[in-house]
Amino acid sequence: MLATATGQSALQNIQPSCAICGAASTPECAHEGDRLKLALDQAMARWQGVLQIREWVLIHARNSVINTFTQLKAARAHAHVAYLQTLPCYTLFQTYGGHPPLPPQQLAVLHTQISNANGIFRQGIDEDWRRSCLRYPEVLDYYFSLVEVSFPDEQDSMVRTPRFGAQAKEPKKVKSRRDSLDMGSEKGKKRDRRRDGGRTPPPEAPMAGRYGRR
Repeated sequence: MLATATGQSALQNIQPSCAICGAASTPECAHEGDRLKLALDQAMARWQGVLQIREWVLIHARNSVINTFTQLKAARAHAHVAYLQTLPCYTLFQTYGGHPPLPPQQLAVLHTQISNANGIFRQGIDEDWRRSCLRYPEVLDYYFSLVEVSFPDEQDSMVRTPRFGAQAKEPKKVKSRRDSLDMGSEKGKKRDRRRDGGRTPPPEAPMAGRYGRR
């Protein structure tokens, strides 16, 4: 009786060989772990939720950065115009379309002042855009933090007794804390068309160069 019990215990402790290389199961064999990681990465790439999250975060991050830059640009342009108005004879310069009846020396000085001001304005615009783009990591983290992913209850029959290959329930939507990714039936229809092969691309935020601008 004891021998039988011991034999059953030994049988239960037998570990299968590596499913990839067929070698005996040892901690040094990383084949199964590597293949599992690869399969997980591939499954995540197929999951629509990841694509929805990326699309939602990217569009909102782009729009946020571009809107911030637009505000900075407008404020800088207002200050630039206000400065030009303080230059002597600038109003006359505008009235005559850049060819005011001024002595050549005075006109040359005015041209130099305007050129210098325009150069400073351009440098400021470039700096505003650079600083706006440098905020992308912070902005992306912010919008990712708004996304909520819900998990089913551990006692759910779909979790406890999965039926692979059977028709699954409607996949739960990935939601943000402010609104749903399904913002209304019209957007839901557009997403369905993309899934069904219509391949209508999502609205892309304006881009130029690497980041995009308006």
